[in-house]
Amino acid sequence: MNQYPNLFSPIKIGETTVKNRVFMPPISTNLADNGYVTDALVGHYAARAKGGVGLIVTEVTTVEPTYVYLPGDMSIADDSFIPGWQKLTAAVHEYGTKILPQLFHPAYMAFPIPGTPRLIAPSFVGPYYAKEAPRPVTVEELHTIIRQFGEAALRVKKAGADGVEIHAAHAHGLLGGFLSPLYNKRTDEYGGDINGRLRLTLEVVAEVRKMCGPEFIIDVRISGDEYSDGGLNLNDAIYVSKQLEKTGVDMLHVSGGTTIKRGSSIPAPGTKMGSHSALSAEIKKHVSIPVATVGRITEPWLAEELIANDKADICMIGRANLCEPEFCNKAQAGHIDEIRPCIGCLRCLNGIMFGNRIACTVNPSFEPENEETLTTA
Repeated sequence: MNQYPNLFSPIKIGETTVKNRVFMPPISTNLADNGYVTDALVGHYAARAKGGVGLIVTEVTTVEPTYVYLPGDMSIADDSFIPGWQKLTAAVHEYGTKILPQLFHPAYMAFPIPGTPRLIAPSFVGPYYAKEAPRPVTVEELHTIIRQFGEAALRVKKAGADGVEIHAAHAHGLLGGFLSPLYNKRTDEYGGDINGRLRLTLEVVAEVRKMCGPEFIIDVRISGDEYSDGGLNLNDAIYVSKQLEKTGVDMLHVSGGTTIKRGSSIPAPGTKMGSHSALSAEIKKHVSIPVATVGRITEPWLAEELIANDKADICMIGRANLCEPEFCNKAQAGHIDEIRPCIGCLRCLNGIMFGNRIACTVNPSFEPENEETLTTA
């Protein structure tokens, strides 16, 4: 008997039907090789697809070759990346799971590896990871970047992906930075009031739709509230959500916080479960497209309640699916006690920050070639 009828019911995203409401959000793995899909990456995502996840949003996938987010992240900056993506999408589709790369331009959050030119940003505003403050990007450069987003989306469509997620949350990367008043102090058409700050994201969405057609899923990740003085608040996010829907977005992925205040966007141990669900619940009242919530959703009963109580249409369950690749299958079969519990320790993130491959404290077999977990546990 299915204890979670809402969670394991299908949902239509644009023209695509997804088999259930458990989606996997983007989590960096450092498993790519200079941006290229590896067998380890294929195995990583295929295991979650086999485990029953309805849709996977991959980790950051950069759209142009100049700026790198993390050295082990993925890219789709030119056609040479398409064969690897074809292999990845085929492996995930084998289990009836949909897949969207998260398209991203890191801008002032780029990894300052040697040889990287001066980083770009909306304005001369910090803080930054790089030693040298980035420069404001020009309007001409923005027009090129908009085209690069569209071309990147078309490549993943050719590779068989079902759509893309466009990252405009957490005051992070180019689009998130432009949207946030914390970082965007421009006085041209891409700055000023909320319409000016949102313009870049809307133009990226329009370009992707023009390049990829009506059946291609476009999902946008936003912060429902930046939880920061002077940052975006829920009223801003409701307005942004309405404009995104008008521009043709098929789904909203509502997160919260900023990357600099990392604990707000990546919930730490002890954070309440469903940490951004109040934001998704309010935004859901004002749009007709599906709304996903995210943040410490680690138990199936909670995900079921969030959907049943109209807090969201979809639950993004990330680290629980890292820790337990069979999360969905076990929940749907009623084998709740067999689900390996995510404790929120953030080991999966901490190693990434030092260039290590993703790992898990509770699931030592997560990275079988690394026996350190077994010997030091």
